[in-house]
Amino acid sequence: MTNINAAIKALAAAINAERDKQNEGVRKSVNKTYTYYMQNLNKQIEENKSLRAENDALKTENNKVKQRISQLDEKAVERVTTQLVCAKEELASAKSYNTTLMEMYNDLKARWNAIWQEPEITDAWRQVEVRKERVAKEKTRQEAEAKRESMARQNRYIGVLDKFIGEGHEALSSFAKTDRVNFDEKEAVSIYYGIMASAAKHDIGLDSEPCIDSAAKSFLSGMSWKGFTDFKQECVTSWTKLFATNEVQFTDKAIDNFLAFVDHMSCSADTYVSLGGSNGCADQLTNWDGTQKIGLSGFKKNRSISR
Repeated sequence: MTNINAAIKALAAAINAERDKQNEGVRKSVNKTYTYYMQNLNKQIEENKSLRAENDALKTENNKVKQRISQLDEKAVERVTTQLVCAKEELASAKSYNTTLMEMYNDLKARWNAIWQEPEITDAWRQVEVRKERVAKEKTRQEAEAKRESMARQNRYIGVLDKFIGEGHEALSSFAKTDRVNFDEKEAVSIYYGIMASAAKHDIGLDSEPCIDSAAKSFLSGMSWKGFTDFKQECVTSWTKLFATNEVQFTDKAIDNFLAFVDHMSCSADTYVSLGGSNGCADQLTNWDGTQKIGLSGFKKNRSISR
């Protein structure tokens, strides 16, 4: 019995000792954990203080920004308000001015209508309309007359050229019926101006040998060779071309005088006279201003037609 009690006591002592040992370990572990968390807590407290300080600084800056924005808004509202007031004043002024103008317009309109009720005014207006209509008709008539005259003058102009060409053809035909080997002076003048007229009619220049040759061909193209042999036609044609390109000169002065004469003859039917004379149309040109106008001063009679 004594042994059992001793054993129980020993066991209890051992249990207490082990419990105390475990409690000590728990205490140490708790103390260690407490120390760790307290250190972290103190660190977080310090960091929180720093964040609070930054937050306070941000709040202060934010308040300053809000204050500036508020001031800006107040100035913007003030400007807009001022502009709105000015716009309203201008609108009111414009309305007033428009009303004044409308009143003036209505007054003038009433006066204008009253004026047109006067018999003298309506009669004067009718006369103005009649005069305008008469002027318009006269203008139309004059334009039509001018157009007709222009066409008639153009026809007379072509007619004068055709007369020169016709006299040239007559002179050429007369020459072809003879046994002579060159043109006489009257034939030369008529043929010279016939070539020049053909050039003017067909708008051919006379400032180069190819152009003169073309004018001579144009002049000869209208010639009637009825009653003449082919040989005679060839001889007269060749002589005419040589005459145009080698025997005479188509000077600017001669051309200008010729065109001036044709224009004068075609300007009015009253001045449209015959081109005939002792020397055909040459008399008209020679006596135009008392000077020689034909380009035949260098005309030679030493070329003959081979037979």
